[in-house]
Amino acid sequence: MLAISTAWRSEILDSGKEIVEDILGLGVNTLELEYRISRANLKEMDPYLRDGRISVQSLHNIFPLPRHIPKSQANGEFVSLSSPNDRERKSAIAYTLKTMEWARKLGARAVVLHMGRVPMDGVMGLLMEAYDGGITETKEGNSFIAEHKETRGRLGKSLLKASLKSLEILAREAQRQGVLLGIENRYNIQDFPSLEEFQAIFREFGASPIRYWHDLGHATAQENLGLLYKGELLENLGQFLAGVHLHGCRGYHDHYAPGSGEEDYSLLKKFLKPETLRVVEAHYRATQEELLRGLDFLKEQGIA
Repeated sequence: MLAISTAWRSEILDSGKEIVEDILGLGVNTLELEYRISRANLKEMDPYLRDGRISVQSLHNIFPLPRHIPKSQANGEFVSLSSPNDRERKSAIAYTLKTMEWARKLGARAVVLHMGRVPMDGVMGLLMEAYDGGITETKEGNSFIAEHKETRGRLGKSLLKASLKSLEILAREAQRQGVLLGIENRYNIQDFPSLEEFQAIFREFGASPIRYWHDLGHATAQENLGLLYKGELLENLGQFLAGVHLHGCRGYHDHYAPGSGEEDYSLLKKFLKPETLRVVEAHYRATQEELLRGLDFLKEQGIA
């Protein structure tokens, strides 16, 4: 079953009712509720949930938006599950446990997790400049990328150790509640986890409800920037796949309508199972007409 993320409208609409009505206008009644959705939004959505006009397939941590966080600052990791700071990490665990409680209340099958990032600001801008200058695939570009990936790997060691502590607690609770926790591959080089860090996590939690959540747009952007080879994440992590975020990526610009960019759906299909959760995560830059075409495209591809 295909769901639409509320991210398509939550950046530009303050009304939960309007967000739902716009998604229903696409002919889809299954949602992923994400971290910009406030308690006030949820209250407006409640009549649609109660009478079955909409259902919730997944939640995106941290949900709902905490009252003290303005929507302009909403994100999935304002406190980090991989923070070496114990106080921050325990706060992130507490927020995630609350999201899991909401998943149970709303009948969601999975919670999507962001895990944090290393202190490595500015590098993505350099990688984008290299891509724009056409040097990403040159010898000079390869050396440049390898140098930054080596630095990134070094900086991630303390985050990996902290993340395993967090996931041990979350995995036990996920098992008790019968919900999957999908760790999402992220967009920036500094985001945690990297492929190697994912592999370390699944060596510890491969038999638990901790799973991989594949964001197709993010993966495509990283492939285009030379941080990954084509299909590298799915080939290494596909056996742990719980769900996917589907959106278009052009170069390193993503969250367009599915099928409007360079993302590879034929490769993705090899890893999809009937139970794999599928969420369209276009942002408001995708118009209703473009998104309707994207939904038709996914049907033609046998993904919807």
